[in-house]
Amino acid sequence: MFIRHTLTCWKLSRLTETAELIASELVTNAVKATGITTPQPSWGELEGLQLLRVRIHASKDSIVIQVWDADGEPLDLPTAGADEEPESGRGLFIVKSVARQVGRFYPRSGGKVVWAELTLEPTVPPLPRRAAKKPASIYLPKPDPDLLRAVLTGLRSL
Repeated sequence: MFIRHTLTCWKLSRLTETAELIASELVTNAVKATGITTPQPSWGELEGLQLLRVRIHASKDSIVIQVWDADGEPLDLPTAGADEEPESGRGLFIVKSVARQVGRFYPRSGGKVVWAELTLEPTVPPLPRRAAKKPASIYLPKPDPDLLRAVLTGLRSL
């Protein structure tokens, strides 16, 4: 909802589906790394629960989605030609296939931030419409009796 609302406010709704996919995959990885993954956790499981943060930033030609989690363990980003067959772990492959760039960094405050940059395709403005023109006036020559007699004489000789 956060991604959809933000992009709608920025008038970038056309990117919502792709941005939601990216955010979903990055948040899923963050939850797996630091959080409770059971749908109905017990109170005891919630004691060590870590928070995560989602940030979206727009620039002139892209938006960047960042997800921070408290897990500072190194994260290997997918590389070209890597094995894509496992049942889990495909999220970053998906993100990498739709994003311009994917990366991660480790802030001094701890944890890690995984980010993906999505290209803003320039919107093509509609072509300007021309004002309707009045049809050109046709000026017929005034009848010339001598010309008409010459044409008639020529037709009779055929």
